[in-house]
Order: sequence, then structure tokens, then C-alpha cells
Amino acid sequence: MNALTRTSHRLYRITLLFCGALVLLSSEVQGQDSLVIGSYHLQGNKRTRDAVLLREMTLQPGQKVHPEDVNDALQESERLLGNTGLFLTAGVKTCSEALDTLHICVRVREAWYIYPIPIFELADRNFNVWWKDFDHDFDRINYGLYINHYNFTGWGDLLKLKFQQGYSRKYELAYDLPQLPGNKHLGLGLQAYMQRFREINYASAEDRQLFYRDFGRWMLEKYMVQVHVRYRPQYRWKFSGGMNYRSAQVDPQVVDDLNPSYFTTPGSRIQYLSLWGHAALDHLDDRAYPFKGYAWSGYMTKEGLGLLNQRDRWWIESVYAGYLPTGEGHGFECITAGRVQLQRQNPGYYDYEGLGYGSRLVRGYEHYVIDGMDYALVQAAWRIRLWDVDLPIPWPSWFQIPAIPTIPLKVYAHVHTDHGIVHDPFFRQDNPLRDHWLMSAGLGLDFRFFYDKIFSVRWNINGLGENGLFLHTSFSLR
Repeated sequence: MNALTRTSHRLYRITLLFCGALVLLSSEVQGQDSLVIGSYHLQGNKRTRDAVLLREMTLQPGQKVHPEDVNDALQESERLLGNTGLFLTAGVKTCSEALDTLHICVRVREAWYIYPIPIFELADRNFNVWWKDFDHDFDRINYGLYINHYNFTGWGDLLKLKFQQGYSRKYELAYDLPQLPGNKHLGLGLQAYMQRFREINYASAEDRQLFYRDFGRWMLEKYMVQVHVRYRPQYRWKFSGGMNYRSAQVDPQVVDDLNPSYFTTPGSRIQYLSLWGHAALDHLDDRAYPFKGYAWSGYMTKEGLGLLNQRDRWWIESVYAGYLPTGEGHGFECITAGRVQLQRQNPGYYDYEGLGYGSRLVRGYEHYVIDGMDYALVQAAWRIRLWDVDLPIPWPSWFQIPAIPTIPLKVYAHVHTDHGIVHDPFFRQDNPLRDHWLMSAGLGLDFRFFYDKIFSVRWNINGLGENGLFLHTSFSLR
């Protein structure tokens, strides 16, 4: 063996020894710098099942984690617990560490889960429409009672009962189970309701709804039965899909005299089956009022499956929200939304909605509805938190609710601008705002009670030069 060959063999052995030593050293360093997640100690969940809390934990027992990543993981678990809406407070922290094993303590304070709420609400789209367009007519008030029982069996499930009289009548039963016992990824839900209306929005003109009312007849009756499933493969992604049966019947005068295009099929009644799917991604720091992160959701709905053959509509819709902090308690918000109807036939006036409903709105156009097949919407704002305080509730000695000792109140200020457009190829002749770029600017205050109950006061000026003060509420109980 020549000298060159012997030298090559030495270099080869030295290389193997070096690589082996490097691997062993890396393994040793990895072992020293990693922790193993041990057990979870849960406190405060008197009704909520342990599995519901453990579902939101980003670190699982037996998992190895670098010490520098522990704090971020615990904060993420706190965020996920808070976003369930089941707890007034939630804390996740380390309990003890022994032999490189990390034990974690979870402490929660459960919310009040049964809400029997009297119904006294406006039948109109918002307060300003009721006050100005209908001269604050108290005949346009709904009253009754609905009961929301959250965490009904301790699995984070919701049982909803609604009994409503007044301007319109509605009877509803719904149940939603986000997590099946024994399977944290799957859930299911059921819903059924019946609605009756003495007054019907049969058409629109000048981008305002036209109504016909007869207190001696039911002008519109609607029925719906639905079943859906949920799938949550990981913490940030959620998927759901379902099938429903819908029926709508109007008084014959509607299709004979008021609007022959109310339905696209002959007669005063339609019924159809629908399939729908929904996907959502959540990277927000606070679901109710975020200042950092982003979220996306997408919908696809197919109305009419060829069985009843009285409805044929298919559309996709998407919403993206992004938040960029500019400091502690203030930052930018940008929300974009859009919808495209894939089948381009005339769908009829029934359930033909665009912008002007709920949060799907160019603020400053509250007195208008801009309906159509497709729409695009951009809402941008800069927001700042002004006040964050817990207001004590002076419960009398004979009536105490320990779960609600205080009312958390946060007050935010914001300046904003909105832009949007609706495409309507069928009914735009008497509605000049359709296929017209909409814009507005304004400022406002948001009052946030508890977790996601928000009352807003806004001043806006729109692209028509109109300005005014607008009130909005989003008092969803969860």
C-alpha cells in the first residue's frame, strides 16, 4: 500500500470519527436542552370536561420541547382556551420540573352558561333604518324569549331554544357539539326553525327595500332543517359541512302583483336541498377584538341538488382579516371579503343579498341595501384601546352570581375607511348604487363587555356626501 493510499485511509477514519463524535455531541446537547412534557393538573373546570381543556393544549404529554419554546406554547394554549368562550379567565403555566420532565397547571374560571334572554329587538337591519326610515314604529318590534345553554353536557356544546312573537314569529331549536366524546377532531350539529312574517320585502328601488304589510295575512313563511359535521385536524384549522332542506312560501299576491320575479319558478312556493362547506384558519391573538395576526374563512354553497328542482344557485365566498400592531393596545386592521356566483342565471329576488347586511357593509350606507350576484368589500381602520377596567357588580345579598362578580369593560377608538362594489346584471335598472364604487370614511368608539359583546357608535360620511351617527351592536352571547 503506497503512502497516498495510507494517507487517504487515515483521513477517511478521521472523518468517520469526527462525524460520529459530532452526532454523539449533538444528541447529548439535544438531550440536555430538551424537556419532556409530563402531566397536566386542571383546576376550576367544575362543569367542563377535562378533555375539552386538554384539546386546546399545544403541548402533549410525552412530547419533547426546547426550553425556549415553552413560554410561547403556554401562551398559545391560553389564547385557545380563551377563544372557546367557555371561561371568564384562563391561565396556563408550569407547575414543577423534575428530571427534565415539565408538569403544567391549567386554571380556569368558568363563565355563566345558561342565558334566558328576553327578546325585544328591532325587525329592521339596524337602529338607524328603524328610527329614520320607519319613524321608530313600535309595531316593528319582536318580543319573546330565547334560551342559550352553553356547555350543556360539559363538552362545550350549545343548546338553543327560541320563541319569538311580534312583528315576525320564529321558533327555533338548535344543538351544536364541537367535540365528540372520545374524538377531539369531530363534532356535529342539528338545527330546525320556522319563521312567519306579516310584512315582506318584495323588491327594491333607489337601493332601498320596498315592503308590503298586511296584519291579517302571513306574507312569507320559511322553514329549514339542517344537519352538519365539524372537523378540526389541528388548533388553527376548522372545517365544517352540511346539508339542509329549505322551504319558502309567499302570499299569492306577491308573485301575482307585487313582483313576478320574486321566485324563478312558477307558483308561490319553493323548496330545495342545499350542500355547503366551510373552512377557517385562525392566527389571531384575540378572536373577539384582535390586534395581531390574521384569519381566513371560505364558504361554498350549492342550492338545489336536482331532487326538488326548484332552486339552482352555486357560489363561493371568502373573508380575510389581517392585523398589524403599531404598539401596545393599538394597530391597523384590514378586512377584505368577496363573493362570486358561479351559475350566472337569474336567481330571482328571494334571498338575493349583497352589501348592507350585518357586518357585510360599507359603513355610512346603513340606509341602503346594495344587492347583487357578486360583491367585493375592503374595510380598513386604525384602532387604539382607551380603557380596560373591571366594573364591580353590586349584587344584593339575597341574589348572587359568583361566576360574574364584575363586568369587564374595554373601550376602543378608531378611524376607518371602507370601499366596496356589487355587481348586479338583473335588477340594477332602478338601483343606481349597484355596479357603482362605494366609499366612506369615519371614526367611532367600540364598547366591549365581557368577551365578545360589543356596542359601537360611529360617525361616517359616504361617497354621496351624506353623513350621520350610526349605532351597531354585536351582542352574541358567545
